[in-house]
Amino acid sequence: MKALILAAALAVAATPSLADPMLDLAKSKQCLDCHAVSGELTAPSFQAIAKEWRGVKNADIYLSMVVERGGTQHFGCNMMPGQGARSKLTEAEATALVGWILGMK
Repeated sequence: MKALILAAALAVAATPSLADPMLDLAKSKQCLDCHAVSGELTAPSFQAIAKEWRGVKNADIYLSMVVERGGTQHFGCNMMPGQGARSKLTEAEATALVGWILGMK
C-alpha cells in the first residue's frame, strides 16, 4: 500500500503544472485566436516567434510594443489587441507575455 501511495505521489510530482499564468493571460487576451504555443494557425506559433527573434537585440522591447499596440502588418493578423473588440493588454502584460514567449524553446 505504501508503495502504491509513493508511486502515485511521484507521478503527480513529475506532472508539469497545468496552471500557467502566462498561458492563462494569452487565452484571456485572445492571443490564441491567431497564435498557438506550437504549430501554426493564422499567425506564427509562440515557439516560432521565440526562435525567429532569439538573439535579436531589443527584440523584447519591439515585440512588447507590437503586442501592446497591435496592428495589421504583423503576420497577416488583422485583429491584434489594439484593435476592435480584442482585449487590450497593458504595458506590463505585454512585457510579461513577450518575455514568456521569448523564453520558449
